[in-house]
Amino acid sequence: MANLYRPSAHLFDLDPRDITRDDIAFYLERAKGLGGPVLELGCGTGRVSVPIAESGSEIWALDLSEEMLAQMRAKIGRLSAPVRRRLHVVHASMAGFDLGRKFDLIIAPYRAFQALSERPEQEACLESVMGHLSDQGRFIMHVFKPKGALDESWVQPESFDWKVVDQRTGKSVSRYERRRRIDLDRQVLHVDLIYRVEGSGREIIEPLAISYFFEEQMRSLLRRHVFHIVEEFGYFDGRPIASGPELIFVCGRDNR
Repeated sequence: MANLYRPSAHLFDLDPRDITRDDIAFYLERAKGLGGPVLELGCGTGRVSVPIAESGSEIWALDLSEEMLAQMRAKIGRLSAPVRRRLHVVHASMAGFDLGRKFDLIIAPYRAFQALSERPEQEACLESVMGHLSDQGRFIMHVFKPKGALDESWVQPESFDWKVVDQRTGKSVSRYERRRRIDLDRQVLHVDLIYRVEGSGREIIEPLAISYFFEEQMRSLLRRHVFHIVEEFGYFDGRPIASGPELIFVCGRDNR
């Protein structure tokens, strides 16, 4: 199945791009400001959840990928006991969940929502978020801003992404991207992430099916699920949504 990161979860944290670090301070500030429990959807390896727990907030970290959660649990094992007690790992799908409690902050970092490639899944996710959001709580949605031609010309052969040295092994890891197919009707991009580890002589291929949303589309989707958009940004440094490469919406309940 796409988007489960079964073969490549152990390589996920090697990604050296700024966007895998620039959002952490943003979420830490929001968690501290709201003060209550946090829920992260699509927590993966705990890239965001662990720093939030370390900063003093109690957090529930939810993901469908057992392999990603295994990486997270390994990190948790190295944390102090008080931090471990603040971290609750949940194996479940974003597309419909019931944790039996409310949260003051719910986040879907690093485009996690886009892993839901079917419309019913997206609708069910937002319904679940609304059911878990406290009266004065905030929900933060982050998706990428579509750019370039989104037609059949989007399909491209393999191209280079990045290369780093894995400090655990001392071997270099290179990642490539293959744009396999675009579904224009459903607005889904089918991509293969290809990892090549020095000396291994083999490829690790991660198939992804990523939904994409235009700015007004995302606003409409949120409003249809009774969210009120309180703030919006184009990147985690606070730049306006019109001038940034990302779409970040901070939402509350629409109680009007």
